[in-house]
Amino acid sequence: MKVYYKKNKKFFWGAIIFILISNSFAIALQFVKGDVLDFAVSGEIVPAVRSALLLFVLIMSEVWFYFFYRQMSAKYSVGCTKYLKHDVFESILGKNYSDYIQCQQGEYVSQYTNDVDTIRGRYFEMLPLFWEILLKIILASVALFILDWRLALITLFLLTMPLYIPKLIEKRLQNALTEYLNAIENNLVKLNDWLAGFEIIKNYAIEKKIMQQFNSINNVSMERLLKEKQLEIVAQLITTLISYVSYFIVLIFSTWLVIRGEFSAGDFFVAIGMIDQLSYPLISLAEIIRQLVTVKPVCKEMEKKLRRQGNRECIEVEIVFNKDISFQNVCFSYGEEYPILNDLNVSIHKGDICLIQGPSGCGKTSMINLLLKYFDANKGAITIDDKNILDIENIYSVMTVVRQEAVLFRDTLRNNLTMYRDIHDSELIILLNRLGLHKFASIGALDSLISENGSNLSGGEKKRICLARALLRNTEILILDEPLANLDDTTVDKIEDFILSITEKTILVVSHQFSEKKLSEFSFVLKMS
Repeated sequence: MKVYYKKNKKFFWGAIIFILISNSFAIALQFVKGDVLDFAVSGEIVPAVRSALLLFVLIMSEVWFYFFYRQMSAKYSVGCTKYLKHDVFESILGKNYSDYIQCQQGEYVSQYTNDVDTIRGRYFEMLPLFWEILLKIILASVALFILDWRLALITLFLLTMPLYIPKLIEKRLQNALTEYLNAIENNLVKLNDWLAGFEIIKNYAIEKKIMQQFNSINNVSMERLLKEKQLEIVAQLITTLISYVSYFIVLIFSTWLVIRGEFSAGDFFVAIGMIDQLSYPLISLAEIIRQLVTVKPVCKEMEKKLRRQGNRECIEVEIVFNKDISFQNVCFSYGEEYPILNDLNVSIHKGDICLIQGPSGCGKTSMINLLLKYFDANKGAITIDDKNILDIENIYSVMTVVRQEAVLFRDTLRNNLTMYRDIHDSELIILLNRLGLHKFASIGALDSLISENGSNLSGGEKKRICLARALLRNTEILILDEPLANLDDTTVDKIEDFILSITEKTILVVSHQFSEKKLSEFSFVLKMS
């Protein structure tokens, strides 16, 4: 977490400076309070009034500098959180596809929300607060030594005892927080699954079954939270009891000093004020230390997740696709399963439009995923212009894939088509008209909002928008994975004709339902079994 401190250290040190000044005024006004009392008791009106005015100035100064401290402290914690969220999302986007699918979407959501918020509340916000309390304790201790060294030693010995409580139950606190965060992550994973399958839940009328499962995992997560809170309460109770007993002992000693004539009424008033300045901060410091101790494993785990895990050192090679894509004796299986692909040998030349056919499970999509480097072949090699794709870092720059499931973002139609690149509207409109999407081929329609996953569009419209998006990217190789799935006959016919009309690209079409009468228009058909 040091990197986030470095990025926001100006706010951190601004907070330290302001709280040091504020605490100095807070300590100084304790002595002025004693002067006001002594002058009042002795009947010295003018010095008492002057001291009262000075007291007012010190109070206002303390308040204003404390306000500036809170401003700097907030900027520090928010700034650290901003950079942490940036790094979390960047680390997710930086994963390759095969690594990404090792975790469920809910785990990533939990990491971005719950884990980050935990670190913000228990680490970023606690650090300035830790120094606020620590500086107050140091200044109050110095003031007590100035007042009476015996009182200072007794006070510090007794009031620092609560600081050891968090350390005594450190492991239990850490384990309780870890268990709670794991339970919340599991909760979010399941919740994400249920929301994704909302239509199925309604269609099968299994709301009660889902609620039973939800109640089960929700009870577990809340039990973990209650366990953590109960440990916090026990630690706080012990800390508070020790602190108040210590306060009572110190109060008795101060009274004894007054009886002996070593303290005036004002000195006693100052002593009590200093003890107040120490007792609550020391209780707070114990709580802050508990928070910092508890969150330590979460911070370490987050740092581990944020480290880039490069599976392979790749050579930066500029891809200029001139010749062919070649699969040479390629074998592939998922884990220990029977091979999906066994000694696949095929070459796809530049400009070819290739149809890959075969029954479900024969390896059509696996072949495409290997080309996209989502997985590694068990044996054999895949090359582009005789360069092994494992040695090519920027392979996606030469190919675009359109999957069976049309993925659209909750954004304008224009941004869904351009993917935030600068493409003139006229080019978008021409392409939309070519695809038969005439109602979208206008400036006004380009500004219209697409709902999440294109829920306000028909299946055919979503497919054709995704196809238009792929063409606008204008890469040498275009991969279409089941582009005709779940479409009506009229739409299928239009998309087939459009695919076959695309020129100056190498196209790989994975489909088991292309019209037989149009197969002759392909460069070749690869039949898999």
